Amino acid sequence: MSAVIRSRFLLVGLLVLTFALALTSAVQKSPTADEQNHIARGAAYLGTGDPRLSVEHPPLVNVLSALPAHLLLDLHLPLDEWWEVGEWYHFADNFLWRVNTNPDRIVFLARLPIIGLGLVLVTLVFRWAGCRWGPWGGLLAAACCALDPNILAHTRFATTDVGGTCFVFLAAYALWRAMRRPSWPRALGSGLAFGLALSAKLSNLLFGPIFALVVLADALAGGRDRLRQAVRNLALLAFTIFLGLLIVWATYGFQVGPLPPGEETGGEAGENGPLVPAPPYLKGVRAILGFSAGGRPAYLLGQYGQGWWYYFPVAFVVKTPLATLAALLIATGRALRRQSPTSNLQSPISTLHSPTSNLQDDLWLLIPPIAYFLASMTSSLNIGYRHLLPVLPFLAVHIGRLAPTTPRFLLPAPRTARYLSVALIIALACSTLSIYPHFLAFFNPVGGGPENGWRILVDSNIDWGQDLKGLKAWMVREGVDRVRLSWFGPAYPEAYGIAYDLLPGLPHGFRMWEHPPFDRDRPEPGVYAISVNNLVGVLFPDHDLYAWFRARPPDTKIGYSLFIYRVTHD
Repeated sequence: MSAVIRSRFLLVGLLVLTFALALTSAVQKSPTADEQNHIARGAAYLGTGDPRLSVEHPPLVNVLSALPAHLLLDLHLPLDEWWEVGEWYHFADNFLWRVNTNPDRIVFLARLPIIGLGLVLVTLVFRWAGCRWGPWGGLLAAACCALDPNILAHTRFATTDVGGTCFVFLAAYALWRAMRRPSWPRALGSGLAFGLALSAKLSNLLFGPIFALVVLADALAGGRDRLRQAVRNLALLAFTIFLGLLIVWATYGFQVGPLPPGEETGGEAGENGPLVPAPPYLKGVRAILGFSAGGRPAYLLGQYGQGWWYYFPVAFVVKTPLATLAALLIATGRALRRQSPTSNLQSPISTLHSPTSNLQDDLWLLIPPIAYFLASMTSSLNIGYRHLLPVLPFLAVHIGRLAPTTPRFLLPAPRTARYLSVALIIALACSTLSIYPHFLAFFNPVGGGPENGWRILVDSNIDWGQDLKGLKAWMVREGVDRVRLSWFGPAYPEAYGIAYDLLPGLPHGFRMWEHPPFDRDRPEPGVYAISVNNLVGVLFPDHDLYAWFRARPPDTKIGYSLFIYRVTHD
């Protein structure tokens, strides 16, 4: 059996493992803060054909996510006053928790397509890395992607993070192939992939200028006929962008309407604005620019604020597995030495490369993640590592260069490549499996691990409202009938049979502030369950509302996101 066939068999096993980890952990988690909004948007578009709610996010991933529930369940849409004005939060709240009686089943079905997109992403990483580094390079890169706890964490949630990452990586791969072997089918495929990327997540618009930068750098590194190659590549890129924008317009049903002035993020378009194609998409672009500039309350290293340029560098260092960080350093060192492991490969693309084209191919793997990372550092929207997910598949392919390049399995030359690849996969697998099923709360030892990571980062880095199911299971095990609860996220505790007394906070997705009786300096006896975000108080007017609890170690933790305190008279 050839190395290619063996690597593909192992890839299937890796995909099965990824699917099992994502699915079995997904059923243990309650809806996160953003899921109900994404699911409701997709369901509304499928049920009405009206994209009025698809403003902050394009409809593609939301529609894919909502499709199973739309086909298999009898969904009801609350087409009330909130729908009329396009107020997506109240619409989503009513849709999932009020007018439909099976929220848990809706959420489970909505997560399945995202798990599928996660598997597609792993397969794409295997394919691109296989073209560059051979079958074992493809398998190493796929393992780095599939076993990354941050990718696994969001692969099982019905949001746009993994879907947007999958489609933008597909766009990069398709454009790279089209640049290497130009043809009309490849050009059409490149435009289609870029259109899917733009229709999946608004932040993917950043990759338009990023791809232009890569195309120019590719031409400059091409040796002879640089000008001719630059003109050809830019023409192909222009065609890709044009076709991509056309596909975006198609996802909105070729809608044309007025775009009102101002900074609205929802509601009907005004009647006095200029007519534009896909007005919800353009309104979304304007909204995202406003969010990125204005930011949102955030927490970093014990500080409250927003707009830290070093937020994402810190997040990357403390939430990326140490095995991945070490592999990145070694792979970058090898790339700088300009080794050429593709010279012995038999790939339909790599066999066309001249020795100088290795540098050009490396540019496609390094410029997009570096440029995107630098752009993220300029944003004031510091709410989670998930915004860095698009860089991870590129880095995984980059790491693939460390794999053995000889065709015999585990008999490479030099021998160090064999040991390094195996050690990397084992270390990464151990760090990921050790935190199952709480992948969202992963922090490496530099960040203090999941037990202490909350002292550095909160929000979607550790607590996204995902552990109400775990709280209920703990109450049953411990015989606790009732808790005093301050939780983060939109889910209703009563939907999981949790009896609770409300503590001050922002329940049900932060739409209102609640002021139940509470002595912050001398809490009454009882069992308290306080989510990490509320414990830190990042979104509260008074950050020290729960300082009495924050100063004490909890009696236990539920999924690292809910802290349990047993308060007695003493």
